[in-house]
Amino acid sequence: MKYFFLTLFVIFINSYLYANNLFETPFYNIEFTSKNIEEDKKNEIKKIKFKTIESIFKKTLLDENIEEVNNLLTEDLINTFIKNILINDEKILNDLYVSKIKINFDKKKIIDFYRKEKISYVEYYPKKILLIIYEENEFIENLFTKNNVFYNYIKKNIDNHNLFKLPNMDINDRFILKKEDLENRNLDKIRNFSKKYNLNNTVIILIKAIENKFTYELLVYSDGVILEVKEDSKKIELDNFFKKIEHETLNIWKKINSIQNNSLNLLSCQVKYFNMFELKEIRNKINNISTIENLNVKSLSYKSINYDIYYYGNTKILFKLFQLNNLKINKYDDICIIRL
Repeated sequence: MKYFFLTLFVIFINSYLYANNLFETPFYNIEFTSKNIEEDKKNEIKKIKFKTIESIFKKTLLDENIEEVNNLLTEDLINTFIKNILINDEKILNDLYVSKIKINFDKKKIIDFYRKEKISYVEYYPKKILLIIYEENEFIENLFTKNNVFYNYIKKNIDNHNLFKLPNMDINDRFILKKEDLENRNLDKIRNFSKKYNLNNTVIILIKAIENKFTYELLVYSDGVILEVKEDSKKIELDNFFKKIEHETLNIWKKINSIQNNSLNLLSCQVKYFNMFELKEIRNKINNISTIENLNVKSLSYKSINYDIYYYGNTKILFKLFQLNNLKINKYDDICIIRL
């Protein structure tokens, strides 16, 4: 007779979700009792394979694509993505098995899979998104005021919603941006307000409460583009409301900033370097940028190489990925220069 008991949970901190490396995976604590430890260990590793790859899909894909790729998953396919499996602190005592297991995936192979299936993805999240909330009912209108119920809640619980950056809600805020600017979708005013906080991403929530019926419009501004959704609700429970807002905000942000995998673009750039060690470092960092498909040498000169860079996505995302990989890229008219 086989006895089996399993405890499985993941170790990570809340900020992990917003780490730039969306392809990173956590350790899982495994503990079970069994008469057939080796077989059950294999089964638990299999569960973790599915759990971790599905987690990567949730972080890097749009909601509407997740079910599509999950339907394609088999253990054999997942195995093609795996770089290695780490098993730490393994202990076996009689029928008791305990360990910490982490599965590391090859980011390039996952992205090659996305590319083959023509599925867009994101490789990073914004560090912060500026949060603007306008609240209105039959009696009040609150934008940047201390009476705003939604601001007051998020201020007290910002550690649980650390995607967001709150404005100061001072006189200057109220001068720069007014409710009419939000209602009229005045992108210039919204852009200027975001610049005050040195952020390129802003989420605006317009909430109206009429006779116990809530309507909210969610607007996400990123990279000069604004997308929005509108929903109705009979009541709003604030914790669940902001969890939903956080999820919807990221999904809309992904739509604006996703990397298309349908066609290649070309950018000619000049790599400047001081020595061969620096050139090697630049090449390694460029090769780590997932959107780049090919890097072809056009010409060579002293401490300079001209490349044709073939890449997916758009130039703004490409430049952001250069930045995330600690490379400097500048474009002046037809001249593009890359340095450490």
